[in-house]
Amino acid sequence: MKKITYIFIILCFIVKISIANSGTQTKIDSLKNLTANTSGRDKLENFLEYSRAHWEFDTPRAIQLTNEALALAKNLDYNEQVAKAMYYLGRAYHINNQHDQSLKFLLDAKRFSEQYKFLEINAEITLQLGIVYHQLGNYKKSFIFCEEANSTFNLLQNKKGLARCTSLKGLYYKSRNMDTFALDFLNRGLESAKELNDDELVCDALNNLGTFYTEKGNILEAIKVYKEAVSYHRDNSLNYNVGLFELNLGVLYLKHNENDKALTHLKEGHAIAKKLKSHRLYSSYYDYLSQYYTNKKSYSEALSTYQKAQAYKDSIIRDQQTNNITDLEVQQATRNKDIENQRLTELNQSKDIKIFRQYTIGLSLLLALIVGFFVLFIRIRNNRKQREILQLEKSMADQHADEMFEKKEALQRSEDALKTANETKDKMFSLIAHDLRGSVGNISNGLRMLLTEEDLVLSEEETKEFLGSLFHSADNSYELLENLLAWARNQSHSITPSLEMVDLESIILSNLELLSELGKIKSIKIFTSTDNKIDVFCDRNMVHTVLRNFISNAIKFTNKSGIIEIRTEVKEHFVSVSVIDNGVGMRKDQIQNIHKGFTTDGTANEKGTGIGLALCRDFLAKNNGWFNVQSEVDKGSTFTFTVPRRPLSKRRFSELVKKEDSFSLLNI
Repeated sequence: MKKITYIFIILCFIVKISIANSGTQTKIDSLKNLTANTSGRDKLENFLEYSRAHWEFDTPRAIQLTNEALALAKNLDYNEQVAKAMYYLGRAYHINNQHDQSLKFLLDAKRFSEQYKFLEINAEITLQLGIVYHQLGNYKKSFIFCEEANSTFNLLQNKKGLARCTSLKGLYYKSRNMDTFALDFLNRGLESAKELNDDELVCDALNNLGTFYTEKGNILEAIKVYKEAVSYHRDNSLNYNVGLFELNLGVLYLKHNENDKALTHLKEGHAIAKKLKSHRLYSSYYDYLSQYYTNKKSYSEALSTYQKAQAYKDSIIRDQQTNNITDLEVQQATRNKDIENQRLTELNQSKDIKIFRQYTIGLSLLLALIVGFFVLFIRIRNNRKQREILQLEKSMADQHADEMFEKKEALQRSEDALKTANETKDKMFSLIAHDLRGSVGNISNGLRMLLTEEDLVLSEEETKEFLGSLFHSADNSYELLENLLAWARNQSHSITPSLEMVDLESIILSNLELLSELGKIKSIKIFTSTDNKIDVFCDRNMVHTVLRNFISNAIKFTNKSGIIEIRTEVKEHFVSVSVIDNGVGMRKDQIQNIHKGFTTDGTANEKGTGIGLALCRDFLAKNNGWFNVQSEVDKGSTFTFTVPRRPLSKRRFSELVKKEDSFSLLNI
């Protein structure tokens, strides 16, 4: 019963192989028909793919077809196909274990592809050179070619090429007994192949991994890998690789002394060899079967199968010799073609000499005609130049008159601008003189009264109030002079902002410390609800001056025992700082007149000038900022300035300002 079941399984497997082989044959027939029904470069490409289809199961035939394709490509001067044909020959000879021939064609192909800058095919050739050198034991050269190919594939973003390079690196590390690196690269190569869903790539990666485990004596892991390979390729197609994997499994089971399982896989490999007519698979099958019979102590059968293996090996050698003869014939045909081409070249050269003589005579006549036309052209051009010179002189005279008129207009504009600037300066100095005179006068009168009126007796509260008044006047004078100095430097463009990331909280606290004493004189409570670090992008000194002016103004226009709050609002791109007081407030017309330099006395008759707010406007503009005012009479005012949280270009600043909802009432 077991024997019948076993026979049934083998028959089913043979039927499956027949179906798969039929699919392979259909592909070959299709390529053959395409080759017959196309022409030119397409015909040559199809011919090359037709030769490639024979690589695994009929390598001698593949070599013969590729040699024909190479000769055809050279005759047609299709350089890209010449490089590809030489590469295919190198691959085919490598599969046929003719490594010297493989290297010869691959090196020629590399030089040729580099000459014509065929980047992608050159990367494939370079990688194949790395594979061949690895099999020849020249691991250093193998690794150098692998790295070169990897760089090109990375440049081309060729994932398949990168996966093959990864697997070859794994083999390199295996040869150096660096097992951890080797296993890591081999597994990464397998994962990449599976992600790309490339059957050929998966086959190579599994074979490399199985070989690694076999050489390291880990037979069970090797069997596991080859089983996966067989299962994977049975699901996709049955080809030479499936037969190779089956035979490898057979060998592994022989090494593990599981002879029955070994025989099963050897027979499956033999069935594939039979369908593919592959002498290499036949040779391996009989070689391994000889080992099986040796294990079973059936020495006569072992000898018989060993002789069959040798016969197939001899057949392979004869095929290689035939290929070498074919190569010589192709090379001789190529040399004959080169001789014929040389003869035709010489013939063409003699014709070219005759044509050149005729061309020289014709050219001489043409040159004489050209010289005549040139002389005529020169005379016409000279006449035209004379007319152009006259027109240019007239045009220059007209242009000179226009320029004089424009210069006169520019001079008038400069005179008007200077006049306006002088008027602004006179107005500003008039305001400053008026305010400075009032403050200094208060100080002078107060001191004179203390020094001259001997019977002047003041209570402690009156003395405190009197000194507070003098302090107000002195502080106002100092603030006016500070603003005047800053305004003058700004007008002369000697102040340039030093923009950097600044902690806004530290500026607020510094101003609170500076002005709290001034507020205490009027019993004004000044506080801030900000207790977090806020970074902004600005000039620290300029923003410090703006906040100082806002708080000073709030103190001036807030009644005794009033409240001033400094509040911050953090937005996505900007931070706003508001100075809020519950002072006397302003009418709408007073708000509109702020930028005109008008001033109002404070609640304690403090003097002020519009220069402070004008300076604030200029400083904020240099920091990509602005300020606005909201106020209501008898309820107080809110002065708010806004600066960016991070560096902004002018274009980006303009875009963001349009989106800000903080532009209200007045934008100065």
